[in-house]
Amino acid sequence: MCLKLITLFVITYMSLIYKPKINVRVDSELNLNNLNLCQNETVFIHENFWSITIPKINLEKVKIKESVSTSVLENYIGHFPNSSILEGNVCLAAHNNGYSNNYFKDINLLDVGDKIYYSYNGNNKVYSVAKKKIINYNDFSYLDFTDNDTLTLITCINSSPNFRLCIQAVCEEEFNENI
Repeated sequence: MCLKLITLFVITYMSLIYKPKINVRVDSELNLNNLNLCQNETVFIHENFWSITIPKINLEKVKIKESVSTSVLENYIGHFPNSSILEGNVCLAAHNNGYSNNYFKDINLLDVGDKIYYSYNGNNKVYSVAKKKIINYNDFSYLDFTDNDTLTLITCINSSPNFRLCIQAVCEEEFNENI
């Protein structure tokens, strides 16, 4: 049920409300130098070097894949297409129960100030949770581009198909070490 709702959420958002700004191409070669996302720009995504770590909930270096499709969310944390990768609002989704991989099963335990480590292609950021909110399933405002570096995590709420849990974190620091 949750998977169907996430899929409906994404399809509705992508087809009716959200106007694509960025062309995305998944690429396995390391040829990216600049990930500043601009409108009408093609971005090459290197999924082999993309992960998230949330120590409080024992989530360690879980791979992120482009898309929040059924097949991606079954095995990975999904990246909302056309959201940022490094600068602005990086938006991610994952299951929290009922599937073989429920990576966001414990994000409800996160509190303001908890740390989230995000890594993409050698670029690493430490985020601090700033907001934890229950939102309507069709509230897409939390996926909008932001001027500051934000990480948005979204998952279903058990037994509440009309709502989602949304965690937003702000970037505290960047570093180039392996996390």
